Amino acid sequence: MRNMTHEFESGFFVRQPAWHRLGVTLHEAPNVEDAIRLAGLDWRVRMVPLFTEAGCPVPTHRATVRESDGKVIGVVGSGYTLMQNDRAFSFFEPFLSAGACSLEAAGSLKEGKRIWVLARINGAEAEVVDGDPVRGYFLLSNAHDASQAVRAQFTSIRVVCANTLNAADRRAERGFEDCVRVRHTTGLETSLVLVQHTIDMAAKTFSASLADYQRMVSRRLPVDGFRKYVIDVLEVPESVQRMGKMPKAWDTLQWAYHAAPGARINGVFGTYWGAYNAITDWVDHTRGVKDADSRLDSAWFGSGARLKQRAFELALP
Repeated sequence: MRNMTHEFESGFFVRQPAWHRLGVTLHEAPNVEDAIRLAGLDWRVRMVPLFTEAGCPVPTHRATVRESDGKVIGVVGSGYTLMQNDRAFSFFEPFLSAGACSLEAAGSLKEGKRIWVLARINGAEAEVVDGDPVRGYFLLSNAHDASQAVRAQFTSIRVVCANTLNAADRRAERGFEDCVRVRHTTGLETSLVLVQHTIDMAAKTFSASLADYQRMVSRRLPVDGFRKYVIDVLEVPESVQRMGKMPKAWDTLQWAYHAAPGARINGVFGTYWGAYNAITDWVDHTRGVKDADSRLDSAWFGSGARLKQRAFELALP
């Protein structure tokens, strides 16, 4: 299941494979015990001392090591606190037991440096326009190399094309946050208990996201509007615009806008909702990163996520 030469190492997806066609596809949502094994995350991490070449200890840092194969995952500061993979899954157990959500996907990226668990929130599903449904999910991610804090965030997925749609960082304006970051410190466990309350706000978050998407539907693109939207999202320099040039991705983006899954649903084409989904389709499926599994990491956590964030903001009035 592991492909050690790529970003994607292991994982599972329920009912249908993800757009990158990686990992194991399951017929139904697993329980926590099976999910850890099927995701390839049934391993633990320990911290070991570091020494210089001369054998002197390095008191300020330690190495994180995967116990199953001795793989050195990263180097972290002395104040770093581990969150084991099974803790990421047990985070969801109260909600699984209550029937509030079900495990949808989980996996490992970058040879174990980053792990993630995606849970589908039951009852969080609605149509932006007739025949174009979106579903609400909760994503928990962790980095064993200290490259990010533990992140718990709400996200939406457009069912017709399985695009992950990152909600904008404008939730504070509505009185709540859609993404919570918890630092790897000695207070990690206490903070995670507090973070669990955020999933209880999923219905409110999903309603806010749906309202944003419907606002995009209500905004008609003017003549040559998609071209202007792409220029703004990709921040094409004015010097390039004056020469009449467009980014290399322009033809692919035009195809996505006109012909990608869901593009021709009645009420989608010719709107900022259609334009926004053309950007997300390109980022998730064809954007020119190294390969499909690198694209997954970028689309969820890296430059692709930032592009979708900008596309989201520019699609709203």
